[in-house]
Amino acid sequence: MHVNFPDALRLGALHDLSALAGRERLSFSEVRRLEWEIEGGAAFTPAWLEACPVYPRMFWRSRSGASQTLAAGVAASGPLEMLLEMLKTADPGVRVFGGQRFDSGFVPGAEWSRFPSAYYFIPKAEIIHSGGRARLAVNLVPGELDLDSISEWIASIGGDSVPPRRSVLMRWDLPNFDGWAATVDASLGAFASGVLRKVVLARKSCLELNEPLGPFALASVIMGSSPACFHFCIQPAADSGAFLGASPELLYRRIGERLESEAVAGTRPRSLDAVEDARLEAQLLQMSKERLEHRLVVDSLEGTFEKLCPLFSSDDEPGVLKLSRVQHLRTAFQGTLHEGIDDAAILKAFHPTPATCGSPTKAAFEFLASHEGFDRGWYAGPVGFVSQDEAEFAVAIRSIHWRGRQLDVFAGAGIVEGSDAEREWMELEDKISGVLHLLSP
Repeated sequence: MHVNFPDALRLGALHDLSALAGRERLSFSEVRRLEWEIEGGAAFTPAWLEACPVYPRMFWRSRSGASQTLAAGVAASGPLEMLLEMLKTADPGVRVFGGQRFDSGFVPGAEWSRFPSAYYFIPKAEIIHSGGRARLAVNLVPGELDLDSISEWIASIGGDSVPPRRSVLMRWDLPNFDGWAATVDASLGAFASGVLRKVVLARKSCLELNEPLGPFALASVIMGSSPACFHFCIQPAADSGAFLGASPELLYRRIGERLESEAVAGTRPRSLDAVEDARLEAQLLQMSKERLEHRLVVDSLEGTFEKLCPLFSSDDEPGVLKLSRVQHLRTAFQGTLHEGIDDAAILKAFHPTPATCGSPTKAAFEFLASHEGFDRGWYAGPVGFVSQDEAEFAVAIRSIHWRGRQLDVFAGAGIVEGSDAEREWMELEDKISGVLHLLSP
């Protein structure tokens, strides 16, 4: 079988897939990868995936912006542990993409019923832009040589355009402010009794749009307004809905045996006035409430690195991570992994962090289950990719559950002793203000 991709994409020399089909039968676990240069480069946007006729579909962009990937179709899917075994004998460059719910033990609500609790897959095709190069990659497993659907998608590429503006017809919040204030009061009571030291409360702001806006088109718009973030959008099936976001927070990064992570907690808004912005930064660095919230995350990460690494280091003092509308305290960690620790074990060790759950973790989980009042779904869960040589997962905060005309926009705030319900509510507004601004008339 020989596949002819469209000339419009200006691909380099094509592989003849009939040669692969005629080879000795591949073992079950092998994954073969073929790549073509896309000559002349291209401006990649997530919106290109709107025209893709196959599922799953996923967009991933690293926080630095150095690499971004459009992934479509499935060569293999299943539990992460199984796919990691397949990677051991796969061609170099093969990656597993995906993510999972915040709380795998929580019974999904009706709105998440069609979205898998965890979904990891090796894509059938990827378009990758990295290091100034653009490539098309196709991953093949035994019996999966049919690329007609991928050819159809590739043929449609090039018609990208700015999506039409949508506006919000209606908004409601779960919880509303009164419910939020009551939960903050309950948190403060739990601190006083010694049950908790910190809990991260979330809110779901439900937006009804005047017309549907495709999830990948929405991801394109969001990416343009928040460049210093991880960007992701995953749609497992045509009827599953989609989950997307622009997260500032790294869960972990692995390059070979080197492990990196960060504590991101404590928040103040940004200002367009340089003097006021500097004042807010100084306030962030000095406020005892923000420092306590951040310290609890740092302490937890130290314990995680002690389990995973014989030696590790971290910043002596937190710095400030500045985003377009908010700024956070940030402490970076790095270390070298013990031999034999795989990414499934690393993921289990890091998720969840006190930055998205609380401290102690078990007590915070129990408090959220009884007080939060809605299903987080994939909000604050891990999302990213794994390969033989590297892995990168973001914490899926500042995220949206896309359901056609309805967008469920999630944001959270760390509650510690001294927190004020009204001030924390306004922090949530700061965190979702970018999305509201993009959808304003």
